[in-house]
Amino acid sequence: MSALDSLDWLAVRQQYDVREHTHHQLMAYRQKRAVAAFVELLLGISDPSGNYSAAEHGIGPRVLAENQNGVSRVFELAEKFIAIKTVHQVPSIIRQAGLRYLQIGVGSEASCMVNPQVCWVANTRTIWTHLVIKHADDFAQADEELQLYREADVTSEMEYSMWAEIHGELAGTITRIAEEGERCARQASVTPGTIKYLWADAIANELYTAYYQ
Repeated sequence: MSALDSLDWLAVRQQYDVREHTHHQLMAYRQKRAVAAFVELLLGISDPSGNYSAAEHGIGPRVLAENQNGVSRVFELAEKFIAIKTVHQVPSIIRQAGLRYLQIGVGSEASCMVNPQVCWVANTRTIWTHLVIKHADDFAQADEELQLYREADVTSEMEYSMWAEIHGELAGTITRIAEEGERCARQASVTPGTIKYLWADAIANELYTAYYQ
């Protein structure tokens, strides 16, 4: 998977460490029942590392402002993520929650941040990385296909179906990214992250950032 060979693996590791720290901070807030602090972090409001998808588009405040009992409902959603045993439940749980502006991109990232042993991130960056691999490192083709997800009407049934489908398709890709990333990191004398889905997310984030900057 040559697309990963040129990455700055120290930067990947640093990104992983940030996300792992944020995961533990979320769990500490949950343990203390600091619900508001937990939700603000999970939506990337108090710190973007809690949810880059939400922070990048200013979605967190909108979720809380435009959903009745938004804080408690987001907390309840997170509790459901923590309890699940299979990642394939994530899209349906997000849909059942019925929270305006909280779709699969933001929701799947939230699921990974509270249950990273089970759940992966299906946001723009991981989907783009998946498409790069799918198209054999053809970045232009990955860009073109990614536009289908970026341009979809976030309120439409089609949008939900598209994102739910690709969330499932990531199963093999996420594992491949993590395993190939472990090899590349060790070759660069960098210790890989130990939580697979946070590690894969950090790799996708760095690849996306390196390509678009």
